[in-house]
Order: sequence, then C-alpha cells, then structure tokens
Amino acid sequence: METMRPLPLFPTLPILAESLTQAGWDCTVSLSDPRQSYRGIRLYHGQPQLHRDVLYLLRPTETDFPVDRYTYLCSAPLPGKANHMICPSHPDEVIMDQILEVFSLFRDWEEAMDLLLYRSASLQELCELGAKLLENPVCIHDDWFVMTAMTADFAQILELEYLMSSTKGFIPRSIVEDFLYDSEYLETYTHHGPRIWQAPGQVDSLYVNLWDGSVYKGRLLVGRKNRDFLHRDFLVAEALTQRAVSLLRRQQPGREEIHRNMDDILFSLLQGKQADPSELSYLTDMLRWQISDRLACLRLKPQEHISTMRNQLLHSDLFQQFPGSYILMSSQEQCVILNLNQTDTDPGQILLRLESLCRNYSLYAGISFPVTGIRELSAAYYQAGAAIDHVSRVRSGKSVLGFGECAMEHLIRNLPAPLTPGHLLAPDLTVLTEHDRRNGTQYFETFREYLLQERDIPRTSKALIIHRTTLLYRLQKIQSLISADLEDPWQRLYLIFSLWLLEDKNRRQPLHSKN
Repeated sequence: METMRPLPLFPTLPILAESLTQAGWDCTVSLSDPRQSYRGIRLYHGQPQLHRDVLYLLRPTETDFPVDRYTYLCSAPLPGKANHMICPSHPDEVIMDQILEVFSLFRDWEEAMDLLLYRSASLQELCELGAKLLENPVCIHDDWFVMTAMTADFAQILELEYLMSSTKGFIPRSIVEDFLYDSEYLETYTHHGPRIWQAPGQVDSLYVNLWDGSVYKGRLLVGRKNRDFLHRDFLVAEALTQRAVSLLRRQQPGREEIHRNMDDILFSLLQGKQADPSELSYLTDMLRWQISDRLACLRLKPQEHISTMRNQLLHSDLFQQFPGSYILMSSQEQCVILNLNQTDTDPGQILLRLESLCRNYSLYAGISFPVTGIRELSAAYYQAGAAIDHVSRVRSGKSVLGFGECAMEHLIRNLPAPLTPGHLLAPDLTVLTEHDRRNGTQYFETFREYLLQERDIPRTSKALIIHRTTLLYRLQKIQSLISADLEDPWQRLYLIFSLWLLEDKNRRQPLHSKN
C-alpha cells in the first residue's frame, strides 16, 4: 500500500499577516508567489546560505539582502520583488516573538493531527479536532453524501435524513438531487485542494475532496456557522483531509469504524460477490430501488487517453443522459447501472444517446441484456464487458454494441478445451461440400439458402434465381445425402448454428487462404 506523507502545516505570508492583523498589528504584504509556505523565521545577519522556505527578518539598515529573491520581514519600508511584509512601529524582537508564536501554534496543531494518525483514530475524532482548530462545525461524507463522521453542531446546519437500516445520516435527498443536475457543483468533483462552495439559501462551506490517488472517496466540509473563514482555515482543512484519507487506508475489515460506501457495495455485486443483507437494504434505501427491479449495465471506456477533466465532464453528461441511474467511475471506464423499472427510456434511445457520447468523447460502449434483481448485476456487468471487448477488438466502425450482437461469437471464443469450433460443425454440411467438390453440384449453397429462408420454397427459388422444379429436385437429392430430420426444429437450429460457425471461420481467414 502506498504510504502518504503527512501534509506539513507550513503557513504562507497571507496567513502570517492575518495572524498579526488579528493581534491588532498594522502590516503590509506584497506577494509575487502567494502559494509559497515557510517552515520558520530567522534573523538575517549577512549569512551566505539562504533558503526559499525561510522568512528572514531584516533590520532597516540591512542593504545586502537579495530582496528580489528571498522572502523578508522588516519594520521599515524596504521594497523588493520577492514576497515580503512590512510591520511598521514594531521593534525587531517583538516581530520575531509574534511570528515565532504563530509557527509554534501551527506545530502544535500538526502534532495533534499526527497523533491521531499515529493512534489510527476514527474519522469522528478527526472531525472533532478539526472543529476545535477551525472553530466551525466539520463533517466528512462519502461519495454518496452519507456522513461517515461529523461534529454535533453540523446537524444544525442541515436537517439530515437517516437510513432506515442504520443510524448513519445523509444530506437530504432534495438537496442531493439538485446537486446532481447542477453543472457548477459537478465541476467541484474535479478540484484538488480547498475551495469555497456558496449556494443560495445554504450556509457557505469550505470543502476539500478526499482523493485516494485518482479515486474520489468523498469530501470534508466545514460550515461557516460561528465565524468567517480565515486564510489559515484552507491549510488546516487540507491537512485534515489528507490525514482522513490516510485513516481510511488503514481501516481493516472487522473494525467497527469500517465503512463500505455505495461504490464498494456495488463493485462487490458486479464482481459476483455476496452482499450482506443489511448492505443490500442500505443500497436500496439510498437508491429507492427494489431488490427485484429490472436492471441493465452500460460500460464505456476511452478509445485513447482521456484527461481527468474530460472524464469528469463525461461523468456529468452521463448523469444528464441517464437520470436516475447509478454511475461508477474509475480511471479506466465508467459503468452506468440503469433501473428499467424507473425509466421510460427505450433501447433505441439508449443506443442513440450512447452513440452521441461515444462520438463526442471517442469511446467504446457495451450494453447488457436486462437482468431481474440486483443480485444478478454481475451477469449484466459481464455481458456489457464482453460487448465492449468485442467492439474495441473488431473495429468495424461501430462504437456501441449490445451483447446480443456478439453473444454467439462470445460463446464460441469461450469453448472449453480441447473443443474448437471445427469440432462442433454438423457432419451433413461436410457431406454436401464434398459432393459439390467431386460432382460440380451446388447442393451446399442450395441447402444453406433453404435453411436461411426458413424452408420457404418461393423465397428460396427467388434468392437462388432458379426455377421451383429445379429447387425441388435439388432438395430431393440433398435429403438422400444427409441424415438430419428437417422436420425437427432442434436439428434445424443445429444446422443453422453450424452454418454460422463455418461462415465465421471463413470471415477470420486471410483473403489468400480463401482463394
């Protein structure tokens, strides 16, 4: 498992200036790089070795300090191009003490966070520490808006709903549904780092996404309830989020705080694993599905590399095209689970929408047969995967394929050893081809067309461009050569299946082999 290094709480110049301003100081900041953070402060006394992540306190008489390259503090105006802060009317030792106090406070906060990480504490303890540092309510929710941890005062911001099968709360359904169709909100799923979310009629929140590599795991939220947000809150929230991801990674099966979210449960179902009854109840409660609903899977994967941003935009478009569905996203593909009991979308509309998305995003897509019941999802997932593998391998110009269009080939490709397609051919076909080769007849082609035209004499005569009498004569001869009973529908089906195998074999042969 990849180890994440804890994010250090190194303050930026705006954070330090904010702390001084809160203490009643009058200071001026000039920034060339507002993102630069610092691990400490030193008094400049002409030392030759300087560091970019250190603040240097200059006396007003210093003239040899490279003010265009390294960050500095001074009690008198000393213009330079590098980041700097001027704190007039304060002695140097007072400035040093005040800045050191801020660094000390940040080190204490970092130590408190790392102690929780060292103890493998719960997300609830992390939220409680966050609320203490940020002086506002804090929560962590997963990728389906279920609260995995929150401080008590967060519930006062949102009137949380609760799952029927557990005590876990989640953001009200009405708000969630608004989010899913809000393009601005959907864009927030692409963000790395702290941001502010402002929504009409709701409390402003500071949010940081929980990313485990390229996988979105949820979000840390800080509600603006007790005070306005400060510059330092963004750094603290980001550090809390990074440690939350580390704690999630450390959770082991069997621990009380283990939390399987919606994606975890559905991925297990798609892989054919048995789901716990309480998890199925949780899943259907959240989705408002029934265990026996008819479902279908659509799987989409890029024909070429797709950027993270375009992947997120595709995710948004899928929500728009297939409302009410559940969409699983990974770096390799996206899977849409359609509840056919809750949508009036017919197969033709599904195909048209997928073809449009595949053109816009350069995708391949596979569509499964409908299955009955959520426990049968693995079969639908497998079928959609077989279809997408076929359409991406054949490259016939199509980008979307239903499993029904490749089911026969899929069966043949997955024959148990040592059987090959040649072992399944009806011997009667070989008898006819050998007779044609020796005698120059056309019995095989006549028999093939007769079967494909469902033994309809007029249609077969027309297709072969021969007289009815000629056809009847040939059929009489053919019947004397073969052993199959053409009145038996299962034997006819076997013969047609053998024809398909033979023609599929010919399709796969190189042109010079056919000749």
